[in-house]
Amino acid sequence: MSKDRESLTGTKLEVTLNEQANLALPTWLAEAVLVGQYWQSRGLLARLQQQVQVSRGRMGHYEVCDFVLLLLAYAVSGLDSLEAFFQQLAPVSSVLMAVWGRQRCPVASTLSRFLADLDGNVVETLRDLFQTDLEQSSLPFADELGVTDRQGKRWVVFDSDGTVKAVRHRVLNTQATHPVLKRRSRAACVPGYGGRKRGEAVRTRTTIGQAHTREWLGTFADAGNGDSKGDLKRACDVIKRYCCRQDAPISDALLRLDGLYGSANYLSILQQQHIMYITRCRDYHLLKEPNVIAQLAGTPQQQYLHPDSPDIARDLFDVECVDATRRGYLEPLRMIVVRMIRFSLVSRMFRH
Repeated sequence: MSKDRESLTGTKLEVTLNEQANLALPTWLAEAVLVGQYWQSRGLLARLQQQVQVSRGRMGHYEVCDFVLLLLAYAVSGLDSLEAFFQQLAPVSSVLMAVWGRQRCPVASTLSRFLADLDGNVVETLRDLFQTDLEQSSLPFADELGVTDRQGKRWVVFDSDGTVKAVRHRVLNTQATHPVLKRRSRAACVPGYGGRKRGEAVRTRTTIGQAHTREWLGTFADAGNGDSKGDLKRACDVIKRYCCRQDAPISDALLRLDGLYGSANYLSILQQQHIMYITRCRDYHLLKEPNVIAQLAGTPQQQYLHPDSPDIARDLFDVECVDATRRGYLEPLRMIVVRMIRFSLVSRMFRH
């Protein structure tokens, strides 16, 4: 230790300064410890050790719970990368692992090998463990929550969104003088439809949430375009289990979807599951139905101006029953059609 001694003769005061290394604790450590204690009190740790088994010959001194505790702490930290997480974890790794009575903390390479050996069955077992705990400890749905329509019926709104993550690939050196290179994202991202996002490979993810209590009910991810139909069926199962736990009839559930699910291939799944839905339709052939054409030729039910675009008038048409069973729909649809008209174009037409 180096000491700097400074004497102030005028006031007869002597100040001694000592330089000592005092590492600051990560801001996320306290929350990670609370999450670990919660797992112990709820019995999740015991169920994890009994139900989840991973066949790895190089497991060594580690168990599945060691890696799960690391992943829980990483999720709580909110850091952008595992590299930054392990840098902050290094001085407090023993404190974190002591929450579950563990002696050793896996390093980054060990965690990477463990995640590479996980198969679909293990992931589904972990997902079921989280889902069961969510159902048992979910927030009670109060009577004042929900959305009430014009007829006085209350709806419990769920939200399901599909997101796409695009990855940019650098050009690999394919010369014979260099070894064969492998991309680190080859298992997580594959070529697919990126939409407006620029990239050579994509990864899709479907999320499920409860709109009123903001509970995170589930997430499903896959490389490339994924399995959107399978994810929608799994989302329906999650909603049914949630409603059963809350003693709420499935007829009170309303699922809000984005434009990905606005066609007969997806809406027929919801109609089979008897789950009410509202989605942005992308099946524009429905506008050619006779009753829709007749409705659009008449007077709109409502006309309004949006504050963000006051120069555009919006005509609202409410088509109550659209029978399009020949297009793959199992039940009639109710369509709300919005027609936008620019005032500048209308005035220009009258001038000519």
